[in-house]
Amino acid sequence: MKTKKPSRIKYWIIILIGYVAIFLIGFFIPIAYDNVTHKDTQTDMVADNVSSSSNHKQKSESKSATTKKATKSTKSQATTKTSQIEVIAGETGYAIATKYGLSVDELQALNPEVDVNNLREGEMLTVK
Repeated sequence: MKTKKPSRIKYWIIILIGYVAIFLIGFFIPIAYDNVTHKDTQTDMVADNVSSSSNHKQKSESKSATTKKATKSTKSQATTKTSQIEVIAGETGYAIATKYGLSVDELQALNPEVDVNNLREGEMLTVK
């Protein structure tokens, strides 16, 4: 008894469908995972922004014109205020920069002696 061979077109269509399915899974799974894992940090950042903007509005309404000059000097000092953090195992320069609202280039500019692309555990970084 002779077995029937599948046609070549059916074979290649099945192979093509398999590759497309693997591509789609590989493309969309990381996106979905990223959305699920970063959901908490996004809501925390939104809550922080809302509370800081409401605090800023209350402060600006209560100050008079004579204290606004003093406020400008205080704000310029507040924006230049920096702090030191210690790198934890597994942290990347990008993760640290986004955590503190900086770009990777700004983080590198604040830490010229450190390569933010190759961070080691225990290194000290300056952040705003």
